[in-house]
Amino acid sequence: MNFTVQQIAELLDATIIGDATAVLDKLSKIEEGSTGSLSFLSNEKYTSYIYTTAATAVIVNNSFKPDKPVSCILLKVEDSYAAFTKLLAFYNQYKNNKVGVEQPSYIHESVEMKEGFYLGAFAYIGANVTIGTSVKVYPHVFVGDNVTIGNDVTLFAGAKIYSDCVIGNNVVIHAGTVIGSDGFGFAPQADGSYEKVPQTGNVVIEDDVEIGSLTTID
Repeated sequence: MNFTVQQIAELLDATIIGDATAVLDKLSKIEEGSTGSLSFLSNEKYTSYIYTTAATAVIVNNSFKPDKPVSCILLKVEDSYAAFTKLLAFYNQYKNNKVGVEQPSYIHESVEMKEGFYLGAFAYIGANVTIGTSVKVYPHVFVGDNVTIGNDVTLFAGAKIYSDCVIGNNVVIHAGTVIGSDGFGFAPQADGSYEKVPQTGNVVIEDDVEIGSLTTID
């Protein structure tokens, strides 16, 4: 991140008390601030830190009135906690907005790469996969044949999507998660043995879902 105080103020609809041209390149807790960092103050028990913080700028509520001089730039908003949350979401989107195809990787010739697509190194996408816009596929991801992936989907490193599964819009699947592996199915036989029952279905993940790392959905 490399933005001026003015740019952040425009994003948050904030009033600036201080130098609008100062450059910010990271986020921090108010007690851990350093030159170039942007922090926030919402909990009164941390108020003392605003007088000692080394952060370049701090987001505060409109109601905040310092008891003594502060060295940091103030960005005054209606709700500093909500504003910082909005900023984190913006920063995360900015950081993860990768595009293009890294090598080595494999994507079947039948797959259409749409706007905003990213494929990380050592990832694999099989035949007849349908991919929406702004899909991010991180390194070492496996996507099997005939999978459908909606818009604004992120598959983090090492996720595995078995064949024929459906991933909706605005879905995030974190690292190491497996979607569509076999469920448990064994039929007892007359001789006491068990015969594996083929698992021929799929898994459907609908819109607006986030799945944590190292999860399996069979």
